[in-house]
Amino acid sequence: MDERFAFLAEWYDPSAALLRRYQLLYYPKDCSVEMFDMKNQRTFLRRTKFDELHPEDLFVGNRVNIFSRQLNLTGYGDQYTANKLGSKKERTLAMIKPDAVTKVGDIIQMIYNANLIVTKAKMTKLTWKQAVDFYTEHQSKSFFKSWSSSSLPLLVTAPPTQPSTQTAPAVSLNLMPSQKFNMDRVNAEEFLEVYKGVVAEYTNMVDELCSGPCMALEIHATDAPRTFREFCGPADPEIARHLRPTTLRALYGKNKVQNAIHCTDLLEDGILEVQYFFKILDG
Repeated sequence: MDERFAFLAEWYDPSAALLRRYQLLYYPKDCSVEMFDMKNQRTFLRRTKFDELHPEDLFVGNRVNIFSRQLNLTGYGDQYTANKLGSKKERTLAMIKPDAVTKVGDIIQMIYNANLIVTKAKMTKLTWKQAVDFYTEHQSKSFFKSWSSSSLPLLVTAPPTQPSTQTAPAVSLNLMPSQKFNMDRVNAEEFLEVYKGVVAEYTNMVDELCSGPCMALEIHATDAPRTFREFCGPADPEIARHLRPTTLRALYGKNKVQNAIHCTDLLEDGILEVQYFFKILDG
């Protein structure tokens, strides 16, 4: 028999407002998947080749996108999978402290280069009591007073894929709150609704946005929407590589859908998009 890995998975069905539970089977030999409906005790998806799912995506707590359904992996489906994959996915906490928050990009890049992966991230500001509770053994140290400033806790697991290490140009931007989000399809459609009927890639853009975790950033700068949009470059990475080869999309984008970065297109939308992520989704 082909080797297979089994996971328990949940998917929120927005149409029925129900949480549906499945057994997800993954066959590494041909990168195929199969899904079994736990409640109705029947096959939901017959074994089908699915190249977008990779072995490194398979660990409890991760979210994976299977044919436009975002599944939360809640547990192992059998003892073989737990024995084979469970021991390889230990978790630890890394916290980028206030003195190094401005170097967050470099630090995360080094974490990835060390064959580790960041699965959760959130910008936060510890109160004095929280710092005392969390770091009580170091209260007498001189650096302890700085802990009331902003910091970025990261949940780190291993192993990951290797990202590109190309260098983007310097620009005067100030990174404010950041948080890692897993968008469901309803939220992705709502957020990208302005492009519906306007760009042919709308449906694929929605699929991409909810295909895995994304990092939302609030950026401050003089004329921030225009400044950051220019920093990102043209929406099509091929055009960006020809016209503005040092922009983010030129360096990291693959195509018009997988173009690495979303940026606010209109000045009046900047505050609305920030509020959508950091007040509505995080509320």
